[in-house]
Amino acid sequence: MELPKKSINFIKNRKAGKTCLLMYSGGVDTSICVFLLQKYYGYKVITATVDLGQKFQDPKKMGEKALKLGAIEHLTIKSSEEFANNWILPAIFANAYYDEKYCLSTSLARPLTAKKCVEAAQKLKVDAIAHGCKGRGADAFRINMVFKFLAPDMPVVLPIHDWNPIRAEEAEFAHKQGIPIPVDYKNPFSYDENLWGVAINYGTIDNIEKEVPEKAYKWTADPHSGPAKGEEIVVEFVNGVPVSVNGKKMELVELIKMINQSGGKHGIGRHDMIENGLYGNKFRWVYESPAADILILAHKELEKVVLPKQTLYFKEQVIDKKWAELAYYSYWYSPLMAGLTGLIKHLQSYVMGEVSLFLYKGNIKVIKRSAPYSLVKSIYPDLTDFVPYGYEEYLFSSVHKENIINVLNGG
Repeated sequence: MELPKKSINFIKNRKAGKTCLLMYSGGVDTSICVFLLQKYYGYKVITATVDLGQKFQDPKKMGEKALKLGAIEHLTIKSSEEFANNWILPAIFANAYYDEKYCLSTSLARPLTAKKCVEAAQKLKVDAIAHGCKGRGADAFRINMVFKFLAPDMPVVLPIHDWNPIRAEEAEFAHKQGIPIPVDYKNPFSYDENLWGVAINYGTIDNIEKEVPEKAYKWTADPHSGPAKGEEIVVEFVNGVPVSVNGKKMELVELIKMINQSGGKHGIGRHDMIENGLYGNKFRWVYESPAADILILAHKELEKVVLPKQTLYFKEQVIDKKWAELAYYSYWYSPLMAGLTGLIKHLQSYVMGEVSLFLYKGNIKVIKRSAPYSLVKSIYPDLTDFVPYGYEEYLFSSVHKENIINVLNGG
């Protein structure tokens, strides 16, 4: 196994007492980074974990581990509400899936995590900022984009990228150095978790000819051995925002947690996919996203009820897909993303109502819909034999004439 090499600035950094803030999750990569930044780069390390509703990766415990590994300080930055309202909610509005299966859980989280770490680094006036990505996927690109956009003059340190080990080498290195990692070093699955989903890869998952082992899953029960009796849930939306489940009003964070639990016990939300990476590379990822699958399906169903044909078609086939692609590429600060988000948000004013769903052994079935702005009714009273193409667009326009004119006039 090829070992990491010491930085040419190691002695200089150590003598100057330089500090580096590490974007830290407590996983394999960042646990090793705490060690490398001290022993191979000469930095005093401050770790920062952004709490985005992780279910198993307890930020407090991760921080305790970082201090044991030699970090001089650990920060836990609570951002679940901001994540839900400013990042997940726009994804619900856009019915956002990349490559039809991936709910963008990590893609949504990385830019926010990077933003929070930049803010902390600037406040503490550290000498550098670091992350644990090696560049295999899009994460390094996403994080670096935000680092350079928000703090263009701050040096970025990339210990895992500089070393470029395979996963088994990382696990073996951690084992030999006594660095605790949250996986079996002989079969090191990787987990990236937040409120919206968990992403899993490495270990035997990398072999596309093998089935995903049941022990790899963290959030969802095996659909085949799930409850014998299914469960009906009713989700209410107001202006596109999910506001209640089964009549109980909740803040978005708690609502997502509840649906994750309900969906997970019925095996909802498992996705085993070959993903088209940022650079055209293909690799296997496994995702668990119960709440995302349930809420996006319900939201899409309500849009089918309230949006007229051409509007719905353009949103589903063009706008939503492009929004998801831009989110995956981390183009959050692009004019195109701002424009698409504005159009999508405008249409949400009509997405009002309830959708009833039945959860059973990995499946979600829509069973009822109700909406005050429903277009599913006798909308052609004077036309019994012939309905002009696009008539529903004009009907919709007449019903919402004042609102539409206001938008066109810039109101």
